[in-house]
Amino acid sequence: MQSTQEVSDYFYKRTKEHIDRVKKYALKIYEYDPVRFYLMPVRIEKHDLSKYLESEQTPYVFITWNYYCKDRNIKFDLPKEIEDLMQEATYHHVKNNRHHPEFHDDETTIDRDKPPERIVDGSKMSNLDIAEMVADWMAMSEEKGGHPKDWAKSNIGVRWRFTPEQEKLIYELIDKIWK
Repeated sequence: MQSTQEVSDYFYKRTKEHIDRVKKYALKIYEYDPVRFYLMPVRIEKHDLSKYLESEQTPYVFITWNYYCKDRNIKFDLPKEIEDLMQEATYHHVKNNRHHPEFHDDETTIDRDKPPERIVDGSKMSNLDIAEMVADWMAMSEEKGGHPKDWAKSNIGVRWRFTPEQEKLIYELIDKIWK
């Protein structure tokens, strides 16, 4: 395994870059429709900051490094004691950040290693929540190399349930904002 310092440094670098990408897309959404998304500049300043809280930080250092290794076909064995903490940190993250549909579903359970046993109800999300979620999807698509519309098509109605109006908003934002 790499040094603890290298793994930790990668977490900080990657998380900052992710947040910066989310901010870029969130501000594009705000510029696209500043009336509907007038609170976006304020909201986006708190995006994913919970990852820096100890309840999430140490497990997310490992989560981030695990994805780094998977993306590069590098063998990495997670310490057994960290696996449960990763589940807890993911649950904490999605239940404390409104841009995740799971935040709005009281019956949500999380398993990092498999899809949810039942579809997550995101129908209580506000337009601002949806917009931040879409900005997050765009940031991840930029990082991983993909298209947010592909992510939406493979997850809406499978992993997450939204109202028809929310689905329309999701695709509208992707069509208007994605590079």
